[in-house]
Amino acid sequence: MKKRLTAASFAVRVWRFRTLLPVYLLPSVFSLVAPAAFGQPDLSNASLEQLMDVQVTSVNKKEQKLARTAAAIFVISAEDIRRSGATNIPDLLRMVPGVQVSRIDANAWSISIRGFNMRYSNKVLALIDGRSIYSSSFSGVYWDQQSVPLEDIERIEVIRGPGGTVWGANAVNGVINIITKHANATHGGLFVAGTGNEDTAQGLLQYGGRAGKDGDYRVFSSYSRIADSSLPSGISAGDGWRRIQGGGRADWDVTPSDSLTVEGSAYSNSEGQTRWPGFTSLLPQGAPFQDVVTARGGDLMGRWDHIFQGGSDASLHVYADTYRRIDLGAAETHKTLDFDFQHHLKLGRNDIVWGAGYRASDSGAASASLYFVPVSQTDSLYSTFIQDEINMNDRLWLTIGSKFEHNAYTGFEFEPGASLAWTLTGRQTVWISAAKAIRQPSRFENVVDATLGTVPVAPGVTGTLVLLGNPNFQAEELRDYEAGYRAQLTKDFSLDIAMFGSIYKHLATDEPLASLPLQNPSGSGLLFQLMVANKEHATDYGGELSATWNVNRHWRISPSYSWIEMKPELDPDSLTPFGNLLNGDAPKHMFQVRSFFNLSKNVEFDSTAYYVAHLAINDVPGNFRLDTRIGWRRGEGVEFSVVGQNLLRPQTLEFGNAAAVAGTLVQRSIFGKVTWRF
Repeated sequence: MKKRLTAASFAVRVWRFRTLLPVYLLPSVFSLVAPAAFGQPDLSNASLEQLMDVQVTSVNKKEQKLARTAAAIFVISAEDIRRSGATNIPDLLRMVPGVQVSRIDANAWSISIRGFNMRYSNKVLALIDGRSIYSSSFSGVYWDQQSVPLEDIERIEVIRGPGGTVWGANAVNGVINIITKHANATHGGLFVAGTGNEDTAQGLLQYGGRAGKDGDYRVFSSYSRIADSSLPSGISAGDGWRRIQGGGRADWDVTPSDSLTVEGSAYSNSEGQTRWPGFTSLLPQGAPFQDVVTARGGDLMGRWDHIFQGGSDASLHVYADTYRRIDLGAAETHKTLDFDFQHHLKLGRNDIVWGAGYRASDSGAASASLYFVPVSQTDSLYSTFIQDEINMNDRLWLTIGSKFEHNAYTGFEFEPGASLAWTLTGRQTVWISAAKAIRQPSRFENVVDATLGTVPVAPGVTGTLVLLGNPNFQAEELRDYEAGYRAQLTKDFSLDIAMFGSIYKHLATDEPLASLPLQNPSGSGLLFQLMVANKEHATDYGGELSATWNVNRHWRISPSYSWIEMKPELDPDSLTPFGNLLNGDAPKHMFQVRSFFNLSKNVEFDSTAYYVAHLAINDVPGNFRLDTRIGWRRGEGVEFSVVGQNLLRPQTLEFGNAAAVAGTLVQRSIFGKVTWRF
């Protein structure tokens, strides 16, 4: 039941705010004295105007100024990463407006954009250097399997809204593209070590240098260990985990017109979790129990880039990855081989990007209560796309295009899109867009045979609930309409606003296969069968706002706010026993303020305050979170930092139970780290 804000609880919140007020006033006080006391340089070497001119590549698969993109895009820079105090990618994504990040337990997150948040948020496409990390077996991302040394990330580009026109299926509500640094930017040695009460051990050893006359390389090895968290009852969830990873990257300038990149990594995870019997925590199935999760895998990627004499350019991107994961009692294997070719050319006022690709995915899953039929299968995905940016005049750009794909489940699909960007002045842009995007079915939805658990039917009689895949399952579909305004209003203040309205069709539900229960072949009770179907639809609308204000040379503030109204509805013929699971899976309001402040030339004080509104799906109350970092640089090579996370309360529930995993409490934590470059 949703908690009301009583006079007493309001007074408590005011008192808590008063206790934290000095934390936020501290930068104000120092800003009055710092210029006289310290002779430090500006907070950032880049002015706001330079930041607005940052080149992004995720929107149209070509370099384009952030200020002129006709999409809701947010860039997390390398400096943002360093000063965030985050130790993993999910915590970095918390700073993006419109992105909901909730920790389920110590090794599982729900990360979504504009709603539809769940353990496997299936409407967000995530990539690392253009390599998809979205699993086609279960439609989603295993975030515990995705780790890049944070010191090697150049930037993270996050598109809020559909990206299917260039990225294809599953880029429905957004795209997260993690872009790592060129090897020539990471010469020398790097040693990172940290420890805390929650992140008990973090370590990285890396070295980079020249690879022959025209090349550069880096290699790394990393280790992390996370402590167990607690269930709301206070019992340990046994969800601590360890990760070992190694990898590297090499870049060569083969000729003045050709460059080659090769990178790869391998990892091994050992984790725990508290789970519910069966595959859903919605059924009354008795007490949860602890389980072991293991995941091992690796990837290898190569990219060739060529610049033609006429100025056009082309690239060939090839990657292979594989993993084997034992989770929720099921042994899942997945292998992918992907080829993508792209050509970018200019013809008069037309700036054209086109390409073609092929992907082969082999996946399988089997356990006593879940298996695919057949257990293993190779699926092919064929694709091509074209996008044309037309320069209507010096201030108006029209972009039209579409992705065309043929997948193994629904056959031919297309995802058209159009946008218009109007530069009012050199520092102000208004844009509108319309697009279609689809989420293609996963193998789970197509061929699964899973025992979900048992349900009471009558005194002394139980029924076994079985979920079956549907070979006729359709692709989920989005029609999206957006508008935005992006401006540098003054030398020290910039603003980015995006509004959206979305229509979803063919959303997934679990429907009874027969009106009467069947006799269980084992004779132990009744058998109830469900089949995956497309019997839900939804509309949503909302907006996001972010700003950056350089208060003075030493202090920068970046507030953001997001708001969403979701209206999911079951189709009239839906008989699902689980009800409307999408109702309440996203907070209506989210707000945050990031503050970066230079106390002196070598000392930094950074804080971020977050607010996430009530989450109805697990009746999680709205909560505030405060993270703070103090960093000290010793010369050019050594940095010490201390980070406090979730400082407002000893422990917080962020999401609750999800996909048979018991939700745990996020603890107040402190983490110390040393970084040495040599």
